[in-house]
Amino acid sequence: MKLTKLIAVAAVSLIAFESKGQLTFGNEQFLFNPVMVTPSVAGYHNNQIKLGYDTRWLGIDGAPATGYINFDKLFNDNTGYNVSIISDRIGPISSVSLANSFSFSVKTTENTKLAFGLRHHLTQSYLNVNANNILDPNDPLLASNQTGVPVNNFDASLAWLNPGMFMVGFSYRNIIAQPRFRFTQTYLEPVLSLHGWYTREFGEIALEAFANFNATANTPINSSIGAMGILQQKFGAGLNYSHKNQVGIFAYVKINAQLNAFYNYNLPISDIAKASKQSHGIGISYRIGKNTPIGNTFFLQPTDGSYRTRMF
Repeated sequence: MKLTKLIAVAAVSLIAFESKGQLTFGNEQFLFNPVMVTPSVAGYHNNQIKLGYDTRWLGIDGAPATGYINFDKLFNDNTGYNVSIISDRIGPISSVSLANSFSFSVKTTENTKLAFGLRHHLTQSYLNVNANNILDPNDPLLASNQTGVPVNNFDASLAWLNPGMFMVGFSYRNIIAQPRFRFTQTYLEPVLSLHGWYTREFGEIALEAFANFNATANTPINSSIGAMGILQQKFGAGLNYSHKNQVGIFAYVKINAQLNAFYNYNLPISDIAKASKQSHGIGISYRIGKNTPIGNTFFLQPTDGSYRTRMF
């Protein structure tokens, strides 16, 4: 079987054999858009519009791709809201989601907070059949395109953080396992995540590190770790690594007080490297409206000139 058809055939196999599957863990999105993994940080990118696109395993027919646009808002320094539109695709299966995230935080000490998050997402999935990729062209369930069942689901999260130093938290995504198509047993599986970051400044230079671990019932634990350096509050670059999955580099640049751009390149280190040598993630963020200083980390971009301006 040609490797260029590996992704498409695997995705159709999930349907044909009534296996449970899902599109992605969201590990890639934690780096550039952490609210997609943990709704506890909703609102911490106050007044920011973000647009991003991630494409994996370039050159393989049906390889995963994710695009998103969202807006973030903080109210009263303790209540956050984020609205997102997400497009996801792998093989013959694609989906579009509308997600609303809410967070509420309480002070635990003078500098730390405990944040609670809840996210509702409505997802519509589609099966776009290509006769060259299906296992059994006579199977009546795979003989034509299908529109899936609209799926309402929820994510919940809890995080303890000092916005200028660290965050540690966990989330439980896709709380209700449920089928995406009427005539098959493909599911959006629950995903348990543990994640965090830490930052330390040395004058005009800062160092930061992050980690994200995901687990679900039908796959091994998926991990992503990384570290970066920041120079003169305007430019950052680092390395990221996912065990048996990929290794990459990422960077961001502060273009002006409101506009930031980011990029991530990943080299697959699994068997998929025989067919593809690259994955890319790109995006921009733009802050509008009134500034509200809230943080000083790689993941929580401050909104005031008196703080270090980061990508997020």
